[in-house]
Amino acid sequence: MEPASSKSTTESDFFYGWDLLYKTVSAGLNKKADALIVLAHFLLTKHYKFRCVGIGDDKTLPEDEQGSELMPDNWNGDCSKYSLRYVHDKKLYLLLGHITEDALILNLLDINTKNVSNICITPETLVAEIQGGITKTMPTATDIVDRFRKELCDPVFTGNSREATTQTLTSQSPVAQPQSADPLRIGEPRRPGSFMPHGFEPRPFGFPDIGRGDLDPLGRGSGNLFPFPRNPNLARFDPFNPIGPNPHGPGHMGPNPDHMRPPDWNPDYYM
Repeated sequence: MEPASSKSTTESDFFYGWDLLYKTVSAGLNKKADALIVLAHFLLTKHYKFRCVGIGDDKTLPEDEQGSELMPDNWNGDCSKYSLRYVHDKKLYLLLGHITEDALILNLLDINTKNVSNICITPETLVAEIQGGITKTMPTATDIVDRFRKELCDPVFTGNSREATTQTLTSQSPVAQPQSADPLRIGEPRRPGSFMPHGFEPRPFGFPDIGRGDLDPLGRGSGNLFPFPRNPNLARFDPFNPIGPNPHGPGHMGPNPDHMRPPDWNPDYYM
């Protein structure tokens, strides 16, 4: 959160020059909508680098017209509407305002591109009084200016829009920091080319993947029993075969014991 002192300083910098402009027109203000028009004029001339070239809706612009940062004469002579002309980079813009029962509708028109924006605001709720400083006349002036920028100016003109922002701090998502390796965690070796189904934990300490075939939907890996190796001489137990000729040698009957014969072993029947 931005400190209050920093925020106050930023707002003071943004509205620097407002007091001088408002003082030049304050004597002729007669309604709350006038204060909002002056605020829109201040935003356009100071922060968007517009220059006012008079009133009316004339769409022609003399080549030598320079414009001014001041409000033109008789800018609020009509009690129900406003029409101000501005120039920027030799292009003409019109700021049009219309007062309804309880609202002020503003439009900014680009004469060249015909792009137009609009915003509807309520003078009675936004303007406390028409005489005094910016915080006294419009307590929420920062919010009003932000709406002017987003809804009135940026849709039509973007040349200097970044200079007009009233937000000094932008919320940034925290950058995810890479997790450091845990020195107490024991890593587990993996055989090159071994299959690891997604979502399965690695085999601890390189143990054989017994039972993985029962869990792997693709059928990779062995089941819950140790598989028989391809070389029978390396088997833990010899396969059981019927009594008869045995591949271990002629005359050999029954199972081939690994180490010792079971007690009371009889080759005439199975173990």
